[in-house]
Amino acid sequence: MSFTLALVLAETSRAQTGGSDKETPLGVLSVTGGKVQGIPTDVDGVTLFKGLPYAGPASGRARFGAPTPVKAWEGVKTADTWPDRSMQWSGINPTGEFWGDEFYYDQAYLPPISENGAALNIFTPAKSGEAKLPVYLWIHGGANAHGYGSEMEFWASKLAEKGIVVVTAQYRLGVFGEMALKEITAENSEGYSGNQRDQDLIAALHWVHDNISQFGGDPQTVTIGGQSAGSRNVYGLLRAAPAKGLFKRAVMQSTFRIGPADEAPADEAEQENAAALEKIFGKPMSLSDLRALPAERFFQPVSATDDRLLYYALRSAINGDTIDGKMITEESVDLMRDGALDGIDILTGANADERTSLDGGPEKTLAIAEYAAWMEDRYGPEWQKVYPADDPSQAYRLKLRAGADEVLAEAMISARYAKSHNSNNNVWVYYFDNPPPGRNSEFYGSFHSSELWYYFNSLRDIDGQRPWTEKDYRMADTMSSYLANFVKTGNPNGDGLAEWKQPEDGPEMMRFNDGYAYPVSTTPYPTRDELNRELVLKRYGLDAQRLNRP
Repeated sequence: MSFTLALVLAETSRAQTGGSDKETPLGVLSVTGGKVQGIPTDVDGVTLFKGLPYAGPASGRARFGAPTPVKAWEGVKTADTWPDRSMQWSGINPTGEFWGDEFYYDQAYLPPISENGAALNIFTPAKSGEAKLPVYLWIHGGANAHGYGSEMEFWASKLAEKGIVVVTAQYRLGVFGEMALKEITAENSEGYSGNQRDQDLIAALHWVHDNISQFGGDPQTVTIGGQSAGSRNVYGLLRAAPAKGLFKRAVMQSTFRIGPADEAPADEAEQENAAALEKIFGKPMSLSDLRALPAERFFQPVSATDDRLLYYALRSAINGDTIDGKMITEESVDLMRDGALDGIDILTGANADERTSLDGGPEKTLAIAEYAAWMEDRYGPEWQKVYPADDPSQAYRLKLRAGADEVLAEAMISARYAKSHNSNNNVWVYYFDNPPPGRNSEFYGSFHSSELWYYFNSLRDIDGQRPWTEKDYRMADTMSSYLANFVKTGNPNGDGLAEWKQPEDGPEMMRFNDGYAYPVSTTPYPTRDELNRELVLKRYGLDAQRLNRP
């Protein structure tokens, strides 16, 4: 049995689900594993199915292995309970700190933690299985070390109401999702080395292909999307050979890197991982030894002289994202090859203040000399004209802003390259510059992950959430409309929306600001745009001619 690290917490309240005593239009459905019925949400006509497994538990002999078959159940399961969170440290993001107060303060959205997290949540507006609605499969972020599909900002009832089926997927995290060892490769029927995270997400996509029509979804019109590490996992699936044909479109929020990959050759990773395990445990560790460890052992100190949690010590030492010739091949890993993304529509972008919530604090400062050295090493002397700082507080904030500007530049260059080097695809870029209200908004601004409230249209006037205003609700309705349109057709444009242009002849993008959408070709700081553009082009070994070459 899997080990549960947290107690079962309160079920979602009636205010969140709309009550569970109403009938739902789809009735009882037959899916892989058995029969299920959903529950209503706070939006009339949108039904939610919580915790539908796409694979079996990943504990015991299944730990680090390929996804196992779903365990069948008897009778009709009422899908009213969030699935367990995949293995992760329960102490991360406590309330009283930025992330805990933003997303993780409500116990109704904090399910237990176990090795039984391979599950999906489905929001559907369909009235029957014949609806054939486009499907949006969402991959959560969290540095691939934490996070889960039932986070409150992923409450997708209003997004689904716009005519799409929204599926939030969970997957193995940390070392559980990226352990490459020769023993693991030898027992894998497909010959995959590591890449357990990709294996899980591909299993989820196959489940969608086999079952989503029951929920009114069209298995032939699937979009995958993610933010932060979830976005990295999206372009990981773009590189995964077995994922080809399982989706038509991709949304990548706050990171899209089409440039050189960092996956390691499988043989090299397997050898280095074995050596790292021996160093951490003080002895060679076989696969059987690793599987025999109690689940709680991963969240205890490494040793009496090493107080790091074993989970994080392993994560920092282990590399399981490998080029194994099966999951990731020498060809598939290269998204810069002509035609690599033929037929794949892409929506991507970044936030104006990506780094404030990741590295920031309103009272922090940076010595001018240290700031100047960092900027000089990064940009060369041109930085002085673009990011001049008069005092340590401004220096600190400009360093954070430069990091965010680079994320946007990389997304734009990746998008433009994808457009010019592939055929039959649409590419769209956004710039989110709409600071949510409250909680020191002057410093945090449009922080990393803040756009999630708006794209999911999950803003609600309830305790704990921010003091949303009319412009926030307007922004959320607009952004979720663009997203739903993209999922439907590969084009975010639609009636009543400002025209969103593709970056074909230049850096065209949509700026979300002050509750409205503005088509633009620069941020408010064009010299910063250009400096970071040159930084990314140099990293990719590109020039303007190759970037734009059809």
